[in-house]
Amino acid sequence: MAKTKYYKYAHFYLALGLAVVLIGFSKTYFIRLGQFSFSHHLHGISATLWMILLIIQPYLFQKGKLKTHRLLGWSSLVLVPLIIVGGIIMMIIMIQGQANYPPNIVYTLAFIDVCTLIGFAVLYVLALCYRKNIMLHSRFMVSTIFGPLVPALTRLFLIVLGIASDFTEALTYSYLSIELVLLVIIWKERNAKEIKFTYVPFLIFVIAQQILMYYVNDWNWWKTLMDSFANYPS
Repeated sequence: MAKTKYYKYAHFYLALGLAVVLIGFSKTYFIRLGQFSFSHHLHGISATLWMILLIIQPYLFQKGKLKTHRLLGWSSLVLVPLIIVGGIIMMIIMIQGQANYPPNIVYTLAFIDVCTLIGFAVLYVLALCYRKNIMLHSRFMVSTIFGPLVPALTRLFLIVLGIASDFTEALTYSYLSIELVLLVIIWKERNAKEIKFTYVPFLIFVIAQQILMYYVNDWNWWKTLMDSFANYPS
């Protein structure tokens, strides 16, 4: 397969993911930028820059600009820690401010955040380790787009479109949407052996998250752990 033909339209699909994030967070973040702290902006800007980087990288690859592609790729060594640190800070702020959320929902959201951050970090490390294997590298990188889509789709279904009655229902719709997209990708790439190491285990990981999130509020140990983590008085 010629390099220029591999994942030819990836940047278009990844741009669609960015559009979903921008629309999903439009009412709760982007039109209210002046109301948020530096920590919120660190989280929002770093995550947005990551998605922009995901769009640019396959485009540069297709155009044969491999030197620029590699240079931008190594810049992620700075961006990724900012994303993880920003995500952790936002978890702490959320748990400390749980009075502003529906009862106990912050523990479910914290569980999702922990899974998302761990999944993102693992996918990124794997993408680096297999950077010379374009078939694996690209699939690991593409998989990182789904992390920001969970909160974005949740807000889209609940706040923007208003088709979910509560946060849990919106989360359910979000996970089902992501799982459907992954199933479509797996079906389209069913002849590629690399999906057994990338999209298939990632789909299992996402499904496990969805199943477990319904039971988080029954885990007293998790609530105690998160309260201690955020220094929140139980």
